[in-house]
Order: sequence, then structure tokens, then C-alpha cells
Amino acid sequence: MAFGVALLIVWLLLLVRFPRVMLRATGVLLIVAAVFAGGAAFWQWQEGQRVERIDFDIRYDAHACNLAQPIRVRLVNQSGRDAAQISWELHAVQPGYSTNLIDSSSDAATYRTERELAAGEAFEQCLPPPRLRSGYRARDLEYRADRIRVDFD
Repeated sequence: MAFGVALLIVWLLLLVRFPRVMLRATGVLLIVAAVFAGGAAFWQWQEGQRVERIDFDIRYDAHACNLAQPIRVRLVNQSGRDAAQISWELHAVQPGYSTNLIDSSSDAATYRTERELAAGEAFEQCLPPPRLRSGYRARDLEYRADRIRVDFD
């Protein structure tokens, strides 16, 4: 922060002392900064598009999974790039509602894959249910992934 303030003061002093040269330099720097900002925005948009192409299917399935881990998660990587690690936060809601019913006092609703997921590959895993607010049963709820973070190779 102090370095940025010092650069701004030096820039203003040079602008006052040498206005003709500094105005041209300011224009060039603004163009370079705009190109850099545009490139960073495009890269961020592209990463967001890749993350959206990771398909999640999360449901309570005590028949396919054991009772200790009844939450079945199926991921399909349709992003076109290998995903080194995928992490997400699990949300459980009653059908027709949007309130997250997972007890937020713990970090138990954050999950991640244990292995790399190649482009076009599917991954299935059974997970233990998170701690729910009192009065709700895991089998009666709908599940979805939120705050998805993907590290691509």
C-alpha cells in the first residue's frame, strides 16, 4: 500500500515537472493497463465457464451406498481440461425451499475429490451425511453443490 502511494506521488511530481513527456507516457501506460485488465477478465471468464461444465449429481441413495455414507456424488468433467482437484460445499434443502439445512457450526459440509478427473471422465463416490439442523432427515432432502472450486492442470 505504501509503495503504491509513493509511486503515485512520484508520478504526480513528474507530471507537474515534465508534463509533455509524462502525458504521452500516461497514455501508453493506460493502454497497457487496459489490455492487461481485459486479458485478466477474459481468463477469469474462461475459468468460470470451465467450472460450470463440471456436472454434479448429488442424492441420498442408501441402496447404492452403505448407511454410513448414504450421499452419492457423481461428477462428470465436461470442461475439456483435466481437473486436478475439485472441492465444493454441500447444501441440503427441503424440496421447494432454498434454505440450507446443514448445521453451519462445523466445516463438515466441505468436500473434495481424492483424485484427478480427466476431461470427459466421470467420478462417483459415497459420502457421509453432514450434520443437519434438528428435525430433518437426510433422506427427505435435496442436495446441491455450492462454492465449487476447481484446479485445472
